[in-house]
Amino acid sequence: MLTIGAVRVLRSHDGRLHIPYLTGTLSADAYAALAVQGWAPTSLAVAPGITLNGLVRRPSAPDAPWVLFYSGNDQTPLATARTFLERLREGHDWGLATYAYRGYDSSGGSPSREPMTEDAKRILGSLLEQEHLSPSRLHLVAFSFGGYFAVRVAGAAALAHESVASVSLLAGALDVELVPRSREWAASVIPGDVYQTLPWLDAVPAPVLVLQGDADTTTLPEHGRAIAARLGSRAQYVELPGVGHPELLGSEAAVAAVRRQIESTSLSSPEGTAR
Repeated sequence: MLTIGAVRVLRSHDGRLHIPYLTGTLSADAYAALAVQGWAPTSLAVAPGITLNGLVRRPSAPDAPWVLFYSGNDQTPLATARTFLERLREGHDWGLATYAYRGYDSSGGSPSREPMTEDAKRILGSLLEQEHLSPSRLHLVAFSFGGYFAVRVAGAAALAHESVASVSLLAGALDVELVPRSREWAASVIPGDVYQTLPWLDAVPAPVLVLQGDADTTTLPEHGRAIAARLGSRAQYVELPGVGHPELLGSEAAVAAVRRQIESTSLSSPEGTAR
């Protein structure tokens, strides 16, 4: 058994992680506190009675690149995403967006794999429509189990001939099972939602950055290596020495690698620098 913070993480004999969905509430005041310094609150209705909370930071230039972030299984996903994206955009005029999944940060509904996958696709479509973007100006960045959604979204977009500019997978979860917190005690006997990334990678076009810390005991280094191997020549694999799972988003080397990926694949590069 692993422990991340106060969360029990079980690993089965076949290597699959078993983790509770870390859903939680976000007060109106806390949400408003995130929507400052260029950030604005945004929302997306994904089903009757279910609306997702999000954050968006619009660029100055109408042709600037955009970054859409799919968070990991995080008790404070909007705050975590905002902090990472602020570091990522340093010195650049990039649009930034992120949404909390169902049940996270006071978004409506309860987490479930297929509805959340459809939500992830709706998020992409809504962002393209509302911000008048072509897919070629949008970069997907994802952490941990958020990589599953980024892969599903990127593959679906490519099959529709609307490929995004790039995909960056940080500590991608190869095989993980998530259960509601109310069923955490029975995780070993009651099946949860299984997220397996490998079967969906074949539809994902280049370029893909696969970034992994070699001290990650949650999504193990061999997970990142397996994802990169499946992608083959479509992927660039970077393994950072001494970096664990929660530390990856705060690693300057990781931020720099993702920044280079976006810079090198942006249609407006190098004009996408801050003004």
